[in-house]
Amino acid sequence: MRTFIQEIADTIRQQHTDWDNLTVIFPNRRASLYFKKALAENLDTPRWSPAIVSIEEFIGSFSDLKEADKLSLVVALYRVFKRVTHSEENLDHFYFWGEMLLRDFDELDKYLVPAAGLFKDLSNQKELDQYFDYLTEEQKEFLIAFWQTIDFSSSASKQKFLELWQSLYSVYIAFREHLMEEKIAYSGMIHRHVAENIDKLMPAGKKTASSMKYIFAGFNALTAAEEKIMTWFVEHHHASIVWDEDAFYVNEPHREAGTFFRQYRKHSVLGRTFNPEPSVYLGQDKKITILGVPQKAGQPKLLAQQLEATVRALADSGADERTVIVLPDENMLLPVLYALPPLLQSINVTMGFPLVSTPFYSLIDFLFDLHLHVRKGEFYYRHVLALLNHPYLKARVGEDAAQWGTFIQKNNQVHISPDFFEKKHDLLETIFQLVPSESFLPYLIHVVEQLATDSSAGGLMEKEFAFHFHRILARVQELTASEPMELRMQQRMFRQIVRAEKVPFTGEPLKGLQIMGVLETRNLDFDHVIVLSLNEGLWPAAPRQGSYIPHNIRKAYQLPTSEHQDAMYAYLFYRLLQRAEKIDLYYNTEPDVLGTGEMSRYLYQLIYETHWPYERKILYNPVQVHEAKPITIDKKTDVLEKLERYFGKALTPSTLNTYLECRLKFYFKHLLEIREPDEVEEEADARIFGNIFHKVMELFYQDVKPPAGAWTVNEAHFEKVGTKLDRLIELAFRDHFHLPDTKKFEYDGRQLVVKEMVKKFALKVLSHDKANAPFTIELLESRNFITPIQVTQREQQLTIILGGLIDRVDRKENTVRIVDYKTGKDENKFEDIASLFKRDLKRNKAAFQAMLYAWVYAQRNSGELNRIKIQPGLINRKEIFKDDFEYGLYLGKHRLDDVTALLPEFEQHLRTLLHELFNPTQPFDQTEDLKVCAYCDYREICAR
Repeated sequence: MRTFIQEIADTIRQQHTDWDNLTVIFPNRRASLYFKKALAENLDTPRWSPAIVSIEEFIGSFSDLKEADKLSLVVALYRVFKRVTHSEENLDHFYFWGEMLLRDFDELDKYLVPAAGLFKDLSNQKELDQYFDYLTEEQKEFLIAFWQTIDFSSSASKQKFLELWQSLYSVYIAFREHLMEEKIAYSGMIHRHVAENIDKLMPAGKKTASSMKYIFAGFNALTAAEEKIMTWFVEHHHASIVWDEDAFYVNEPHREAGTFFRQYRKHSVLGRTFNPEPSVYLGQDKKITILGVPQKAGQPKLLAQQLEATVRALADSGADERTVIVLPDENMLLPVLYALPPLLQSINVTMGFPLVSTPFYSLIDFLFDLHLHVRKGEFYYRHVLALLNHPYLKARVGEDAAQWGTFIQKNNQVHISPDFFEKKHDLLETIFQLVPSESFLPYLIHVVEQLATDSSAGGLMEKEFAFHFHRILARVQELTASEPMELRMQQRMFRQIVRAEKVPFTGEPLKGLQIMGVLETRNLDFDHVIVLSLNEGLWPAAPRQGSYIPHNIRKAYQLPTSEHQDAMYAYLFYRLLQRAEKIDLYYNTEPDVLGTGEMSRYLYQLIYETHWPYERKILYNPVQVHEAKPITIDKKTDVLEKLERYFGKALTPSTLNTYLECRLKFYFKHLLEIREPDEVEEEADARIFGNIFHKVMELFYQDVKPPAGAWTVNEAHFEKVGTKLDRLIELAFRDHFHLPDTKKFEYDGRQLVVKEMVKKFALKVLSHDKANAPFTIELLESRNFITPIQVTQREQQLTIILGGLIDRVDRKENTVRIVDYKTGKDENKFEDIASLFKRDLKRNKAAFQAMLYAWVYAQRNSGELNRIKIQPGLINRKEIFKDDFEYGLYLGKHRLDDVTALLPEFEQHLRTLLHELFNPTQPFDQTEDLKVCAYCDYREICAR
């Protein structure tokens, strides 16, 4: 089937002999390239091509004004706005709505709207009748509806809105005057200037030359300026217009795709340029396949399979050149490119890729965050880790980047000095340096240059990204020279500029598989059309960007609204299908949180309204709900070998507590050693509070330890205890966060709270210790508080090590205290020895630990048992602040001064537990109490 471009080329070859005086105007440049190729076909001799231009180039050729870039325009608008309104608003706050206002001004001019009337306060009905007699009654109704029904939350907000609304006309006029002086403009300003002065701007020779011919081809949704200009050329130069329409949507009033054609057919001048009847392409034999695919990632994969089969079947036929992949969602570009089969010899991408989706954007944004959160000359660890994990740094620095990140996490480095990165890698030294605000943008530019010129830099695409970011940063740097900005303001400006920028891909547009955005398909036809992401919110696109002009006022002045956008996108969809023979339409079957998973309305129209034949396929994985099966790990040889580590390594009370909670949890945690990854602990949580308190108590009693002899503590050691604690708490914080002595330490945030809590708790503990003085310390934070015990495994007597880290063991006369500090809500009571070994949530784990340490002490000092009392106990926050606090465990309501008599029963239960643990026939299985699973780290493995 002949394409629309080929039909125009055929017409010109047949009806126009003087190509030197012929100008062909298309909506965009892309169509011009295809038209040149089509025009060259079937020529017997070489000929000069007619002038082929886009509508923007055509209109711009009649004006001396040059279109400026958006950043320059927004900055110019900002300065005019400040001058007219005397506003003190800074540039980064203005930029967002400055872009919006610039779009509004652009539309006002493109649609030739009288700005003086639009920006008038119409809350008074008399003003509407007085100043707007040129509007139709329907247009007046839209204005009345806005000004009479708009809900202002207060009279102050209404006054603020009106003041700003009334100032916009002055801003508009001053802005246009400023641009005219500079000989620059925005697109709409050029269009309006040409449309209102075309008769004056048209060169005298061309104005009267009857030999000059103009053809406007492939237009649909015209602005008022375009309509006026095209009308002038039809009237004065007998220009012809080639409309690309189809009877399917033109002849049916309810079909929005034909909205503009039905409107132009009624036009007094443009109506004469239409053929009597629209063409009929839609409805002819086409192979339409609708493919539903779950999730975005599935579409490129299925597409690759389908394309590979097609390429193999049509090898050497050039079918890929007549195939187009249309991407309504520009974020699908890279997944599609990576998924395409290697059989494809050539690919041409005709769409922009968002700069905000490139790795360079995230890297530069991380660098802003890194320097925004510098504290006392040091970098915050989160931003350091983000940069070390960035793909660009990983690729250039290698595995060392991951190792340094791990070091930071393991050593709890919350703030990292630039010295940390000295002599590690040139790139890291460049990035992790302290930079004054005024030098920050040159620093960013230098980083981009170093990345782009590095020998290990990526391919051409990465260098293209670097070029665009270098250009943007240079523009922001120029801007800050005249508009000083703080670093945070620079970051916001950078983000706003980048979000509107795209990387244009260049290639051979007439060769290979074509990949395009929706707007790039205008006027082009392909035999095989593939559309991905055909979902609501993508095609048709979500409603237009924000506007300061309310909807009703837009309708009153016939400015574009959502209905206008819907009609335009509907036309682009059906026009794309007109001459296609094979059509594959993909959509996402799974809605996301934004609701863009619903099938596009165009697919519903194809299925329920057109009555065209189609095939529908849904790709899915059958939902198979499997009941979570119990997990049981038998003690085979490899598992028993793992258990044997406790023949030389201490089996601690916390390890046994884990086993009592859940055998399987013990297996995961202590045999497979599945652990959560290290994380930097910047906030002082309950666990850090406990660690610091333990360290403070250790440091306090280490200070009073004599060089030799008995470690006796007396009342004199508790003098000026508050001052001592301040120093010791700082030392404990330094130890926890691995801070050198040379680095000044200041408490920050919750650390201040933790410091006071630790000091208060320590003072209370030490006051009780003072009351108990004198006493002798036997062990303090001892990691070797262990004893052996015999167990049987596989008919062999084996020695197991029990014990762990004991907080403190002290002696006063014949009473030995086994002291365990608890900073949580642990209880010091238990019902009986058997209750300490029961597998339920009420089991007192802290009491179990204290009794186990008492048993270990008894085993280590068996020769003294008839002369001493062993008194284990908890010093916990819950009890120690009570007036009637007494040290020791409670068996029921009875406080235990000596647990020696209970130790044989405890040992009996302990041996039973150990026999079970090392029994090859007892598997590691799950607990039956699901409440235990609520906060278990492994609950997802168990599916509980």
